[in-house]
Amino acid sequence: MALDVAPARTPPPPVLPVGPGSGPRRRRPETTRLLVRLHFLSGFLAAPIILSLAVTGILFAWNPQIESALHGKTLSASSVDWAEPKPLSEQVEAARAEHPGWTVTAVTPAAPGVFEGRETTAVAMAPPGGTAGEFGHAPGAVSVYVDPVTGEVTGEIAEDTRPGEWLRNLHSSWRLGDNVAPLSELAASWLLVSILTGIYLKWPTIRRSFVRAFSFRGARTPYARANALHTTLGLWLTVALLSLVGTGLTWTNFAGSRVDDLRATFSSPGPSLDTTLPGGAALSAPTGAAAADEHAEHNGGSDVPSDAPTFAAAAVLPQIDTVARSAESAGLDGLVKYSPPTAEGKAWKAELRDTKWPLEPTTIAVDGSTGTVLDRVDWDEKPWMARATSIGIYFHQATLFGVWNQLFLTALSIGVIVLIVAGYRMWWIRRPRGTLGVPPKVSGPLWKAVPVPMMVVFGLLAYTLPTLAVSFLLYLVIERIWRSVRRGGAATHA
Repeated sequence: MALDVAPARTPPPPVLPVGPGSGPRRRRPETTRLLVRLHFLSGFLAAPIILSLAVTGILFAWNPQIESALHGKTLSASSVDWAEPKPLSEQVEAARAEHPGWTVTAVTPAAPGVFEGRETTAVAMAPPGGTAGEFGHAPGAVSVYVDPVTGEVTGEIAEDTRPGEWLRNLHSSWRLGDNVAPLSELAASWLLVSILTGIYLKWPTIRRSFVRAFSFRGARTPYARANALHTTLGLWLTVALLSLVGTGLTWTNFAGSRVDDLRATFSSPGPSLDTTLPGGAALSAPTGAAAADEHAEHNGGSDVPSDAPTFAAAAVLPQIDTVARSAESAGLDGLVKYSPPTAEGKAWKAELRDTKWPLEPTTIAVDGSTGTVLDRVDWDEKPWMARATSIGIYFHQATLFGVWNQLFLTALSIGVIVLIVAGYRMWWIRRPRGTLGVPPKVSGPLWKAVPVPMMVVFGLLAYTLPTLAVSFLLYLVIERIWRSVRRGGAATHA
């Protein structure tokens, strides 16, 4: 958000106005001056990044529709919906035939009733030696799609080139690498400062006339209209913006780690799924030369030590039919992801992929040889902070309420774009010619201009948002150096 009031072309008064009603008489002029400056700088500098996040966020919100348009033939089954599907084990074998020697990491059948039963079964596969990355797949991994009725492969999608993956990377780092991602976190952190300072500066107007604060009445000049649009939109979008920024910061590098620390401090870790088979029972697997060949095949056929374990994930894939029946009996009704065991003595994992309200995600561990459910973790067993984080993420990713969530976030992003444009227009109209038009600095020590409650709030923000704290300290250092340089130049000319 840009500053809602910029300095006029005439020399600025001791206290900058902040719209109709500059605040109660009890407010210290230094405090108002400081917040006007913070509001301007935070909005002016962060707005270009926030603008890009709004545009890419709209695209990411509609990712399911984009993926369906680009890969419709691969994701859609050509068979009739009333025919009996083939066993999952046969569908998996059809996918494995496309990439012999690759490891099956997950199988996700089409959810019952979704798109009238015309979806395909997704078989996620990783190349030999591949290691899962940040978003759960190895470099080079693909998902092979199989028609559940005919058992024919309809196509495959490389995970790194999925529209969702591409758009997520564009949204977080403009596809320039992980080293650029902190810029998005920095802009979001300063957006919080802009929102909070804007509310503080406009609070007197809200108190005097709630209707006037949330309307465009009385805006006759171009600047007044831009100011009214910026202010009204900012106030109307405050709660939604705070929710969107807060949920987005939960999985950033630095603020996300602070959230994890808070969860560890104020919330129990919650139950974890135990996938250990009773007594460490061995999984059924081929023995002797057959086992060694199978292991070598799915590890690339080379670099296999002579004492390598005989467990091979491919040996347990036929058990998926038993696991699927157990999951259905356990009440996992919907889009279920089946993950085969990755080590000797481990069980299958079946996860109900529920990202829509009301949330009921459930994960179970199943003994593939007997179909016995060994462990179960339900949604209501998770700690409240973990549930709150998940709800926030699903909301931010536009899946929590389906298409209504997509429409809401699209409207919110458009509102943010208009908000930024109005803010820059205000600055352009009111800026002094030949200068940037930054509001004047606070005279005297900074701590004298900040009330104690405000210092506490900023301290909490600085702890929660490390990039905000570091950037603010860097700004103070640069400003002090610049002031010293200017004073030295003035003394030299004198």
